[in-house]
Amino acid sequence: MIVERLYSFCRFGNQSVSRHQANVNVSSQSVSRRQVWDWLMSKPHWLLSVMLVWLMGSSATIGLNVVTVTDDFASIARVVGGEHVTVKSLVSGSHNLHAIYPRPSMVVAVKRADLIIRIGMDQDSWIDSLIQVAKNKRVLVGTPGQLDCSDGIHALDVPTSHHGGRLGDVHKEGNPHYWLDPRDGQRIAQQIRDRLTELDPDNGSQYQANCDQFCQQLSDDYRRWAAQLAALKSVQWVTYHTVWSYFFEAFGLTNAGQLEPYPGISPTTRHISALTTRLKSNPRPTRVIIANFYPYSVAESFAKSVNTTAVQLPTNVGDDGVTTYRGLFDTIIRKLSL
Repeated sequence: MIVERLYSFCRFGNQSVSRHQANVNVSSQSVSRRQVWDWLMSKPHWLLSVMLVWLMGSSATIGLNVVTVTDDFASIARVVGGEHVTVKSLVSGSHNLHAIYPRPSMVVAVKRADLIIRIGMDQDSWIDSLIQVAKNKRVLVGTPGQLDCSDGIHALDVPTSHHGGRLGDVHKEGNPHYWLDPRDGQRIAQQIRDRLTELDPDNGSQYQANCDQFCQQLSDDYRRWAAQLAALKSVQWVTYHTVWSYFFEAFGLTNAGQLEPYPGISPTTRHISALTTRLKSNPRPTRVIIANFYPYSVAESFAKSVNTTAVQLPTNVGDDGVTTYRGLFDTIIRKLSL
C-alpha cells in the first residue's frame, strides 16, 4: 500500500528525484514500483518515519479512529464504541508509564486519531510531544478530540503541600492508577460514551446502550469480586509502589505500606527495617504484592523476612493473558485468592 501511494505520487504528482539524490530517475516516464521500493529503502530511518506518517495519514477506516494510552482504556472504548470505532492502544500490557519512549508508529496513530483518550494526572505527559509532531488539530488540548478521563475521578494520594521532588515521584494531581477501581471503570466508560456521542451524534443511542450494558456487567462483577476478597480483609497488604491505592479502597483492603520509602525511590535498608518492625508488631497476617514491571526479587526477599509470600500481578490489560478490562480484575483476584 505504501509503495503504491508513493508510486502514484511520483508518477502523477509532477515530482522527481535526481540521480544524484537517489540514484533513481523517478520521472513520470520511467518510474517503476521496484525503483520506488529501492529508493524508499535507501532513505535514513528518520526520513522513513516522516514519510510513513505522510503516507498513512489519510488511510481510510470505518467510523471514528480512537487512540488510547493503554489497553485498559482501549478495551472499554471498544465495548462502548462497538462497530462504530477503530481503537488503537499506544502501550500494550503492564508498564511503568514514566519509562515510555515515543516511537514513529505512535506518531502515525496520533495523526490519524479523531479522539485521544488520556489517563491524565501527568502519567502520560509524553503524549503531548506526539501530538506536536503529528500536527493533528483534531486532538489538541481543549478540543472534543482529546479526553482526559482523570477529570471525572475522585483522586487519591493528592499531596497537601509542595515537596519539590524531595518525596519522590509524587503526582501533584493525585495517584494516576485509578482504572484499578472497577467503579472508576464505569466512570471512564461514561466519559467515553459522552465524548463519542459529541463526535458522532448519529450513533449516540448505540453508545448509550453499550455503556449501560457494560456498567451493569461491572456492577454485577464488583459484587462478585468483593465477595471473593471478603476473606482477605484481615490481611496487611504491602506493595512495592503506590499502584494499588484505588484497588484497596474499592474492596476495603488494608494498605500497610510500600517497599519504596517514597514513590519512585528504591527501597532503603532503613525504610525496610522500620516497615518490618511495624508489621511484626501486628498479629494480623501479611501479604506482599508487586506489579509485573517492578523487581520481583526485592518483594520476594522482603516477604521471606516477614514469613509470608509475594505475588506478582498485572496492572493492565494486555499482560498475563488478560484481554479485557473485566478480565483484568478476574485475573488479579484469582491470583490474590490462591
